[in-house]
Amino acid sequence: MSLQDVWIDACRSLGAVTGAIKGSLVFEDVTSSWEKQDFFSSYETSYSMTLAYPEDLLIESARAVGIPVDGREKLDIVRDMVNLQRKRDKDHEPT
Repeated sequence: MSLQDVWIDACRSLGAVTGAIKGSLVFEDVTSSWEKQDFFSSYETSYSMTLAYPEDLLIESARAVGIPVDGREKLDIVRDMVNLQRKRDKDHEPT
């Protein structure tokens, strides 16, 4: 088998794989279903903010924006921080 034949076979294979992957991607449905999920339903689903984020930094950040932290669960504090940011983003959307 010549180098040219190997190259053509590789390109055909890559095209087949690319086509299969492209056909399986559905951007709108994935985005919509992800947005409908409750990020704060558990510590596992909100891992990036509740478990992996250093607690002292989280508490300091929440206090800096006026979110009460004393006697509250980390999950509730993060939920309030995200809701505050969403509200700020919505208030600053171009019309």
